[in-house]
Amino acid sequence: MLQAGVNRKDEYYKIMVDEIEKMETITSELLFISKPLTDKKQKESVAKMLQDVIELLKPQAKLKKITFEWDPLQDVFIHCDRSQMKQVFINLIKNAIEAMDEGGTIQLFTYQTETNVVIDVVDQGPGVPEEIIHKLGEPFFTTKQNGTGLGLMITKQILDQHQACLKIVRNADKGSTFSAVLPRIE
Repeated sequence: MLQAGVNRKDEYYKIMVDEIEKMETITSELLFISKPLTDKKQKESVAKMLQDVIELLKPQAKLKKITFEWDPLQDVFIHCDRSQMKQVFINLIKNAIEAMDEGGTIQLFTYQTETNVVIDVVDQGPGVPEEIIHKLGEPFFTTKQNGTGLGLMITKQILDQHQACLKIVRNADKGSTFSAVLPRIE
């Protein structure tokens, strides 16, 4: 189209940049999947990892009028690969941001049970329909217009490597809760 001398160059440049960004996202996610996960696990502070992720995603949240509600003093520790676990938190919080088109608050909770450490990401989006909750995490299944369907698959893969799991619940009033449930360490 550009070679043919079409006048709407800016419009076509924007389309090309958008498509290149999509390809870049898919490529980086595919590379992550194909790369064997390392086993460099040590005791890590959940609060420190969440703080890093919140700082990273704050600008994206601010654009959509989303704030974070979280108490960093309620810290818990897990045995994990720090960079992989941060990727889990990035994926879960980014999904929450993308689900909320009308602004609002994302709540983060960290707590311990007798056997587990739980990190909840609670959004105020429309909520995941019950009939598709079981499909989330399947390769290439997505509800987003520009999603790849790989983010939650990667999240589940990382959690599996940490003897952990992902629980997804539709909230009673609005939104969904995504919970990373990890083994507790002494």
